[in-house]
Amino acid sequence: MSLKRIDITGVPIDNLTYKSFLGRIEDFVSSNRKAYVVTVNPEMILNASVDDEFSEVLQASNLNTADGIGVLWAAYYLSLPLFENIFKNYFQLFSSLVVIVFSPKKIKSVLSQRITGSDLLPKLVEYSQENHWKIYLLGASKGVAKRAKQKLLSLYPKASIIGYHEGSPHKEDEDEICDLVNEVKPDILFVAYGSPSQELWIHRNLFKLSSVKVAIGVGGSFDFYGGKIKRAPKLMQKLGLEWLWRLFREPSRIKRIWNATYRFIKLVFKEKIEIQSV
Repeated sequence: MSLKRIDITGVPIDNLTYKSFLGRIEDFVSSNRKAYVVTVNPEMILNASVDDEFSEVLQASNLNTADGIGVLWAAYYLSLPLFENIFKNYFQLFSSLVVIVFSPKKIKSVLSQRITGSDLLPKLVEYSQENHWKIYLLGASKGVAKRAKQKLLSLYPKASIIGYHEGSPHKEDEDEICDLVNEVKPDILFVAYGSPSQELWIHRNLFKLSSVKVAIGVGGSFDFYGGKIKRAPKLMQKLGLEWLWRLFREPSRIKRIWNATYRFIKLVFKEKIEIQSV
């Protein structure tokens, strides 16, 4: 199955729905291929613009999903024509941001759906039941992965979550962690070390994991299912405002929000002007 990939400042994003995403995971597992998946948000694209190693990891991944309304906006905005008049380009930028609130369907005209780590985790666990895939949870703070496992099994009792481990993303711990994972032979590995640590860890270690077909970085997803953090109300999730909910609950995230909004918008605007004016 070929997928259309959208380039956003050098980071490829796959145009996926949850249905097509699950189909690709099934393809990877059934063909016994090793693949890693990145749920890409604006902050990650911003980091990749200044970190060559991280940029290479994102470019080499098998699937990159659009995790965040900002990624959908960037794909839509970059598809718009460039004007010779700089003031028209600034007006176009402002108008495209307004579209996020007042015409959300337009934002999905290039990338059709947000696929977040927090949403794909339960969907994939549910889907694993009929396919008899074995799952391992790696990362998060002490006790969180265990509670996340318990919660997911209460929702999907036929799932096979065969292990969990907090560990760390540090290189000196990698061999021990790989041995633990290899002992129980999972098909799918969820890694929750936060970005970019989890993506770098997967990139370095996937081929050391003998049974793992698919590894996915899922950020703080274990925190939601482990009861550490409460997710935003459904309406805010639907409107792409989950970041605002997190900011209200965790004011210390203000720097991350600034990066994911102002600095990301600035990066995308600069990219559009430089690339399309050539």
